[in-house]
Amino acid sequence: MRKDIITTILTAVALTATAVVCQAKVKEKEVEGDYRYYIPRNVARDRAEQTALERAMLAALAKEYGTVLSQNTRIDMRSSRDGEYEDFWSSASSLVKGEWVQTIGVPHFEVAIEDGDFVISCHVKGLAREISGIKADLDARILRNGTADSDESNTFVSGDNCYLAFTSPIDGYMAVYLEGADGMVYRMLPFYAERHPAQPIKAGQRYLFFATDEGDAERYQMTTDKDFERNTIYIVFSPNAFVKPVDRSPEEELALRELSAEDFRKWVSKARMLDHDLQLLVRPISVTAPVNY
Repeated sequence: MRKDIITTILTAVALTATAVVCQAKVKEKEVEGDYRYYIPRNVARDRAEQTALERAMLAALAKEYGTVLSQNTRIDMRSSRDGEYEDFWSSASSLVKGEWVQTIGVPHFEVAIEDGDFVISCHVKGLAREISGIKADLDARILRNGTADSDESNTFVSGDNCYLAFTSPIDGYMAVYLEGADGMVYRMLPFYAERHPAQPIKAGQRYLFFATDEGDAERYQMTTDKDFERNTIYIVFSPNAFVKPVDRSPEEELALRELSAEDFRKWVSKARMLDHDLQLLVRPISVTAPVNY
């Protein structure tokens, strides 16, 4: 009888664990979003594409999961010739009740002319999941050629310096990765020579990464041998300690450690199943070739 009871308990535990895993997997859904962006005359084509892409992602999340805005308020998913309401958009991005996990395929862009204005349309498809509970409000800024918050940018010219400003309201751990157009993911933080599994973060402290050459710290330049290239920076943060994925060092000396995009996404999915407090901040960036006069 004792053996039967133990067997029954173990079976129940196994079934419960399986149910938890399946439930975690179900949380990720395929979503699609569209956005039409009236391009201001002082905005370059590559930056307009980035803006349209980010807002299409936001539209997809809001459509699938809704927002925490009151019932009498809604996110206006249309761009206007008269104004962009940038402040509203930046705050609305933190009010959607879903988070982007990964992009599926390649975003589709179309450019048209309406009444003399250039309009760019973006359609994007990806995997997303609902945000459960209240998570830390992280301040993560990709900076171009400067270390102030005002230097935040998602568009780079080949050779530009890239810095990261990061502040968290709680203690935790973080890692940073860059996905290139070649289908590989490169570890930016922890640095190449560091052996700890993740970067420790103290609450309330503004960290500035990649801006010093002291010790084992590294500096990064965004480069491309193409006219235009779209990359993605992933910032992983959790109040709980986590172990970064297995990566490898290529033959070149001091080259960034790397792993395939598929292996990186498998690691993210597994890490999120085990740690529901883990956040993945997705920051699309573009890199263009310098203009030669």
